[in-house]
Amino acid sequence: MFKSVSLNDEVVEKTIQECLNDTNPKGRFQLIVIALVTLATGGLGYITFQLQSLSVLPEIFCLSEKCKLSSEADEDMICTLKRGLDWEFSSERSNYVTEFDLYCDNKYLISLGSTFYFVGFFFAVSPLSAVVDRLGRKVSTELFFLFLIAFLSLSTLVSNIWQVLLLRVCLGACFGGASISNFVLGYEFTSASVATFATLLSSAAFSMGGGLAGFVAMVSPCWQQTMIPPAVIFAFVGLAYHFHLTETPHWLFSKGMELDAVCALNRIARFNGYPMLNNFELVSATGQSTDSKQGQSFGILWSIPFFRRSLICFSFCWFTISVCYYGLEFNASTLGNEYLVMMLMGCFDFPFKMALYVIAGKIGRQKSCQLYLSLALICLILTAIPQTDYIPISGNFTMKTMLVASGRAFSGGLFALIYIYTSEILPTLVRSVGMSTCSTCARVGSLLAPLVILVNEISPSIIYVFIVVCLLISMGLLRKIPETLGKPLPNCVEDCLEMFGETPGELQRLTKLEKGEDQ
Repeated sequence: MFKSVSLNDEVVEKTIQECLNDTNPKGRFQLIVIALVTLATGGLGYITFQLQSLSVLPEIFCLSEKCKLSSEADEDMICTLKRGLDWEFSSERSNYVTEFDLYCDNKYLISLGSTFYFVGFFFAVSPLSAVVDRLGRKVSTELFFLFLIAFLSLSTLVSNIWQVLLLRVCLGACFGGASISNFVLGYEFTSASVATFATLLSSAAFSMGGGLAGFVAMVSPCWQQTMIPPAVIFAFVGLAYHFHLTETPHWLFSKGMELDAVCALNRIARFNGYPMLNNFELVSATGQSTDSKQGQSFGILWSIPFFRRSLICFSFCWFTISVCYYGLEFNASTLGNEYLVMMLMGCFDFPFKMALYVIAGKIGRQKSCQLYLSLALICLILTAIPQTDYIPISGNFTMKTMLVASGRAFSGGLFALIYIYTSEILPTLVRSVGMSTCSTCARVGSLLAPLVILVNEISPSIIYVFIVVCLLISMGLLRKIPETLGKPLPNCVEDCLEMFGETPGELQRLTKLEKGEDQ
């Protein structure tokens, strides 16, 4: 056990969170971390909307040659463009859809491309999150950013649709790893209140990144050029992480590297202009050493009823939020000019997400999630009223447009809050892997989201009914998860079981499991 002491001074026990508070949780170091995490999350939002959203890849239905060449098309001919979108067919402007002729018989490849992106995420997020827990937050994030830059650069050189689909799988995989590692890195460097604000801010940046993607796609004459901005963002943030950040003290301590954790804490204190930390002994949130906890594995989470129940409830909630968020996003093509709708939705998310900082700090995580689920539910029920599509708001936008945008904004806020809620339940040793399990379930919802395009051709109300049912179930499941507001970030399984008032039987079960593993 390492102790930072001075001669003739009394040694006090401190947790990592208490030490971070002693280094000024709102100091320059943490502000730079928040800025970098937010910028990187905006870049991730950019590529997500750019690579999988039809909002930046307008679908062109089967157009006749006469319709392409003539300015006066016969109304009886199939010459359907998206409502509010005037597309220019010229050699000076290219698009993913027009370059590879993704219309008529090849129209299905647009949704297939979106599905490939989520397939990459789905199959890679769990093993890559295990890499994050093994290699550390900083190194893993830098590696994922490096791969993202490489694949984005290759995307500017593709020559056929199958190369595009292959790169989408790779980019989806890298996005899965980067989104988890980048979030956990930022969360573990800050105190609970600051981390909540930083997470909501970065989530808002994710939406703003999508709005930027819509704007760039609208003004850029060549779709390959839209891949350059996120590559520049990841290069800048990756270099800043490498030269500015240490590994997170939470991860170092959970791995038994207490001396390295103390050095990281003192580096933060020095950067913030605070005195060096001494005369303390690092302990977990429940006053225990982590020397014997390094062997705790992801399997233990599924062996203990408390964690098994929490992961199942969280996983379904993540699935519901993903279906709601991306399903409404893909449905944006029915609401008017796709580019403009996407930009407005990105801006619309910002106030809804930042309001959660106050709400979640007052009434807690559980009640805040239920509140936003209820509001999203109300918005979706109102969209089922046919008259909402005929009440004009501005231009081509109707009351239904605003209700769908509001429902998507509430689900976007839930995405940010559920990240916080899940990370506060799971211990440091398996936080990334546990969150990846929930995130994998969310990607199942994302994989289903492109089907909205096909379902709309049958009945537009089907998707809303499905989402409403899922929202109602999620509201009930959240009641089974304990509140985390005001509780320290757990480092080991024992921390969670004691903080959330689980029975002694759970701790005895854990002891037996650990003895079994040791043998």
